[in-house]
Amino acid sequence: MTTAFLETTVLTDYCLKKDGSEKTARAALRRFSKIIVPQFAWKEFKRGPLHTYAWMHNKLLDTRSFTASLSALQKISRTPRRYFTSTIIQSLHTAFVNGFDGVTIKDLQARYGAKANLDTLHADVLRLELKRAIHASWPRREKLFDGVHHRLSCYPDAQLVDDEGRIETKPDDCPKGADCCLKAQLTTRRQDVALVRARLPKDGRPETSKRFRVLRQIEKHQSRVMTPKDCRDFGDAYFVLFCPPGAIILTTNSRDIQPLANALGVSVETP
Repeated sequence: MTTAFLETTVLTDYCLKKDGSEKTARAALRRFSKIIVPQFAWKEFKRGPLHTYAWMHNKLLDTRSFTASLSALQKISRTPRRYFTSTIIQSLHTAFVNGFDGVTIKDLQARYGAKANLDTLHADVLRLELKRAIHASWPRREKLFDGVHHRLSCYPDAQLVDDEGRIETKPDDCPKGADCCLKAQLTTRRQDVALVRARLPKDGRPETSKRFRVLRQIEKHQSRVMTPKDCRDFGDAYFVLFCPPGAIILTTNSRDIQPLANALGVSVETP
């Protein structure tokens, strides 16, 4: 039996995207007889891409304008939030592909009227498609590939909330001040933690430095609280340190995960 330990990037491709990567993900998953999706991946999914899709949905709802929403996106693109910006653009691509697939001008006129404003029309079609994608993806966690595995006792799993049309994804993280439930398991594996830390690339990226700090804290200072922020910074190291024996990590982020996996002899594949 071959087992895939599904990392967040492939989960996102599978559940949200419509650019061909969802087909690649499906084809890759067919190579495995068992697929494990840990709650950590669903947690990252909700806090990251799902939150971003909801942000775009809510912006389109608030502005009722496609061009005004694009202006808001342009402002964000000038900040360091490059991953957020990239995912928003991906959300618009997905919504456009699905929302306008096979739709003719006649169809739009019948739905919105012959004098419909194109700016408002685009905003409405994209918003509704984003809403569909968001509400279709999150509930799948309970049944997709036999449901959630490796549950996190400190994480408040919750349904999405519709608040006067707006989609709210919170809570999407552990409570402030919580001590991560993973810490107790990690502190008994300090040697493995040290091996993984030693394989972090010296690339100067902020996320690498943050991951180094968290791993060193787990290794050297077990009494310190592993906060929700620490858990977020822990990130990719989770999939290496908690991959079940004999399983293969399936990820599109092999650049970051492969060096860490090499430290423990964990197999990694890309779709």
